[in-house]
Amino acid sequence: MDVEPIFCAEQIVIPHNLADILKAYTKEVIRRQPTDIIAFSAKYFTNLANVASGVSNSSAPAKEQLRQVYTRGGSGGATLTESQVTGLCQQAGIADAVVAKVMEVGAFDPASVDLSKFVFLCLAMSCEDFNRVCMGVFDVFSDNGSLPAGDFLALIAHLGPDMDPEVTPAFLDAVAAELPEGGGAVTYMELCEAASLKPKLGLS
Repeated sequence: MDVEPIFCAEQIVIPHNLADILKAYTKEVIRRQPTDIIAFSAKYFTNLANVASGVSNSSAPAKEQLRQVYTRGGSGGATLTESQVTGLCQQAGIADAVVAKVMEVGAFDPASVDLSKFVFLCLAMSCEDFNRVCMGVFDVFSDNGSLPAGDFLALIAHLGPDMDPEVTPAFLDAVAAELPEGGGAVTYMELCEAASLKPKLGLS
């Protein structure tokens, strides 16, 4: 790749969003303290590129749109075809490009799409960080601000290992140990009190 030599300051053009991108990346490195910063960086920017390519020419879906897709599609446990999911998203005003990107990222079988996973990945790819993903989960998947602990864990498990390498089985086990047993409900505010989640939520 040919690069024009820089001879003076006037030749330097800084992309308008460079500072925001580097600031967000630096915060994630400092917060997560990865042991292999090169591998972490590769994963971070790959995920960022996936999100950007999915929504570059269209608006990211709003939580209200995702809630509509989720409820009209049959809510938790529903399995639909890709064409059915696409139809629901079109009704909600979600762009086909976003649907196609989520289908690719989730590696869904076109004949059998887990609606909860699909909607969750749409949400995750529209959020800036893990904290916003967790808040969004209760907006999209809950009727009253609470969810069964098992349902919450099943949803965030979809982040690992590709979208978020920190969401490991060990991490999920640690979170599960602090949540209500026997299918008890949990709220976002209760999650904020879980010691295993506080660092990832940016609360410690």
